[in-house]
Amino acid sequence: MQITREERLEAERREKVVQFAAELRKRVGGDVARARRLLKNLDGDLAKHGDPEHWKRLGDILLANVSGAKREGVGFRVTDYFDASAPEIIIEADPRLSASEAAEEYFRRYQKARNGREMISGRIEATRAKIAAAEERLAEIEAAEAASDLEKLNTILPAMKAPTETRRAKKRDPKIKGVRRFVSSDGFEILVGKGAEDNDYLTTRLASARDTWLHAADHSGSHVVIRNPNRKEIPQRTLREAASLAAFYSSARQSPRAAVNYTERKFVNKVKGGAPGLVRLASFRTIDVRPEVTVEKIE
Repeated sequence: MQITREERLEAERREKVVQFAAELRKRVGGDVARARRLLKNLDGDLAKHGDPEHWKRLGDILLANVSGAKREGVGFRVTDYFDASAPEIIIEADPRLSASEAAEEYFRRYQKARNGREMISGRIEATRAKIAAAEERLAEIEAAEAASDLEKLNTILPAMKAPTETRRAKKRDPKIKGVRRFVSSDGFEILVGKGAEDNDYLTTRLASARDTWLHAADHSGSHVVIRNPNRKEIPQRTLREAASLAAFYSSARQSPRAAVNYTERKFVNKVKGGAPGLVRLASFRTIDVRPEVTVEKIE
């Protein structure tokens, strides 16, 4: 049976619809998968912070017992004056801290947990909305494919166009080897070297003069760079997040807190004849942080 020109064109059109729908489905499905992974990580981050009110309560109890708190085992034996029965309880505390210092530490945890929960809760809400919107797009793709509606497919993701001819794929930006990539809560890209030679490459080749450079003070570890192509003022939150990464990816990782030096890249000079990654700072400041990862990793 001979196929007419109209039938051939219609078959080609339907094939184009199927291929385009598959491309859209793959793209949107990838967005959903990434958002679900992010949501899982955010839920984990939320759990790590704990209940802010719990940390505040422990701090209040310690303050109320400053004069009578007794060191016992891993903490202090105190009276819970905020409980009607006023029971004696043990509150864990660093053995190096006094009762008042331990209370301050719990108040810091309260502040961090409260701020963290506010920020993370907002990101969770936005991520869930993104997943819901993407799932709606998937349903639209299915409906448009079933109706063989190429015009409708073109409106779902306007940035993508229906294939009209075979084209050579564009060369993608090369992946930066030897570098971990993160994005701060304020949207700044943070780069973390993996090894000595990677540190060398990151600092001397990738970083720009006005980028912010960080490294754990008096410890071996990764060079960290906050990219700043628009030369904006680096927010304090981003600076602390990058400093925490510098401490985490260093030999100070197991310490409760660590000092991190930071400066603009233009003040960092490679030591002539020195080992890879060995640098000298012409000027710097120091910040004290916890060694931890509190930002999203993108590569």
